[in-house]
Amino acid sequence: MGHPSTLNQQAIIPPPPVHPLSSLATIAIDLIWGMVEIAATLSIAALLALLPLILTCGAVCFIAVTLVQHYVAHDNWRESIAKGFVMGIIAAVPYSVAGTSVGVILLGWAGIHGFEKKIRNLLTS
Repeated sequence: MGHPSTLNQQAIIPPPPVHPLSSLATIAIDLIWGMVEIAATLSIAALLALLPLILTCGAVCFIAVTLVQHYVAHDNWRESIAKGFVMGIIAAVPYSVAGTSVGVILLGWAGIHGFEKKIRNLLTS
């Protein structure tokens, strides 16, 4: 073990690439639009609506994540747009698989990082 001041500086688990609220927004948007996508695939006529639904889901997630990253996580606009673009593409994958899976993994990562931070603060004080 190192000196308590160096123990506080070393992070075993790095912070997640996106804010936890962005992960939660991706999960929520993916699940809500996933229900609509499933309903659209039940009918042959509604299959034509699937592409606009997918694009809309991606756009909504892009906007939500970009705004959260810029105004809550205080990322610059370039980073916020890049993260929003990636999460929007992930959420736009049809059905509630990719967006929910990635969102849960990132949310869990944020939780584990926060837990590690709390433990480090307890050990150094």
